[in-house]
Amino acid sequence: MSSVPPQDVAKAWIALGQMLARSRKAAGYTQETLAPRLNYGRSTIANVETGRQRVGRDFWTRSDELLETGGRLAREYDRIRLASTRHAPSSMPATQPLQVAAAPSSSMTVETLARTAGTDYLMGEWNSFSTLTSMLAQQRQAVSPDALLGLIEAHRDCLSTLYRKAGRAPIRADIGAMLAEASIVASRLWSAQGNRALALAHCAYARQLGDRLGNRRISATARIFESNLHSEAATLIEADGDIMIGLRLLDEAAHASEDLNPAARARLAAEQAQAYAALRLPREATAALKRAEEAVNDLSPTDCVGLYSDWSNARLHVYAGTCHLLLGQPDQAVTVLESAVQMLEHDHANINVVLAAAVDLASAYAETGELEQSCTLLGNTYDQLKGGGNHRGIARAQRARERLAPWRAEPVVLELEEQMAA
Repeated sequence: MSSVPPQDVAKAWIALGQMLARSRKAAGYTQETLAPRLNYGRSTIANVETGRQRVGRDFWTRSDELLETGGRLAREYDRIRLASTRHAPSSMPATQPLQVAAAPSSSMTVETLARTAGTDYLMGEWNSFSTLTSMLAQQRQAVSPDALLGLIEAHRDCLSTLYRKAGRAPIRADIGAMLAEASIVASRLWSAQGNRALALAHCAYARQLGDRLGNRRISATARIFESNLHSEAATLIEADGDIMIGLRLLDEAAHASEDLNPAARARLAAEQAQAYAALRLPREATAALKRAEEAVNDLSPTDCVGLYSDWSNARLHVYAGTCHLLLGQPDQAVTVLESAVQMLEHDHANINVVLAAAVDLASAYAETGELEQSCTLLGNTYDQLKGGGNHRGIARAQRARERLAPWRAEPVVLELEEQMAA
């Protein structure tokens, strides 16, 4: 392709976008439903399909996989990139790396960077930012929040600088979406550290940013995680959690359910079920769990990434068992939570989920008369939570200890209280 002039290369990008549009329609996707599956905004899909925006190879390989095109999109991308490289100005090789470790200087906007480095390569760098956000989100269930918080806040600050400098650049919406996601991850870590105010502030910022960008997926995701903070996981963590604020936010998120992938829909429905269970509304809780189960049945590996990396059938079992506990059905809770703990036993990537299930299982054991088993499990789990520095998990365990109040005179409960006090 060394003889192909640059204008024909530009036409080739447009043709590739049209190929994507045809493949998308043939697979039964709209731009709105495809975007979250690819972890991009709808505006990006629209711009790519019309040739106004160029994205990195990862976008095309994921599109091939999702749309079952046999690798045609990625192969065409490689062909066009080769032509682009051969026609790159000699003073600026197409493979020159863009320095993203530090924020851009105050005299350089994102639009300037795009003109300097080439939009297609620049979008590859945004893909790297997106990948980093996803990786940090996935680690939040396995690594101490102290170890991750500095990293995610530095990452978020860099994205914030890029977003402010983007001006009217076409990629501004995508940078904003990544900034919102990074803010939600930071919110989860601040929550784990016990700083509820900063956790709520980060989620509220992400929600407002999603609304401003018109990104329904981000807006809904922010509401899902913000609801959990307001309701305090349906009072499993703090007795004065406001379940109604949480339910209202979840209802708002549900209006954008068609823009969410199955993992997000499962989390949304499971949070609704837990809130209804705390209010002793069994019919509503059961219906919400059914919706969560339907979403889990649609899960694929590409759905379980980033903020939803912990989603699986086992995760749904944790929510279902907790709902039984809140509804005053301890026998069912024991059965379901034991199954969940067994399924998650060797899942070191989601250790915090396992510990949350163990705390609720300990409460269920107590209510079925297995007091010694309850105290032993709760004591061991509490030690692990303290060792990991998970303050929100510690608060959950302390609430579970409060539910042992009817048996506080029992020696095994007194021993547990001494252990947790120490």
